[in-house]
Amino acid sequence: FCDYDCVACSEVCPTNALSLLTVEAKKRTKLGVSRFIKDNCIVKIEKTACGACSEGCPTKAVYMIPYEGNLLIPEVDPSLCIGCGYCEYACPMTPYKAIYVDGLPVHGVSRKPRTEKPDQSGIDDFPF
Repeated sequence: FCDYDCVACSEVCPTNALSLLTVEAKKRTKLGVSRFIKDNCIVKIEKTACGACSEGCPTKAVYMIPYEGNLLIPEVDPSLCIGCGYCEYACPMTPYKAIYVDGLPVHGVSRKPRTEKPDQSGIDDFPF
């Protein structure tokens, strides 16, 4: 996945195919957008807690919402998603991930990332 605080690719690209971006500009550059497939999610399939995809989302575009009983399931805010791929990388499901990134043919700009975490009341700790 693409490290949120890194611009090394654009700095070392030998062909200048990548535009040189500051770290702050890169943090809002949309390379893609996450897509969530509930039918592939461990929460739905095995009725067990997860949340791996939301834990490290740098923009908080992936967050957990109430599902069934005490379970929480991911939701994606596409306006915040930059397509870094963390969620896809972290998803434990195989062979089909429950969340993946669709690349964009032309880079876009995301909304300014949240400075506060979404309300996650009811979540004590990471479930595994």
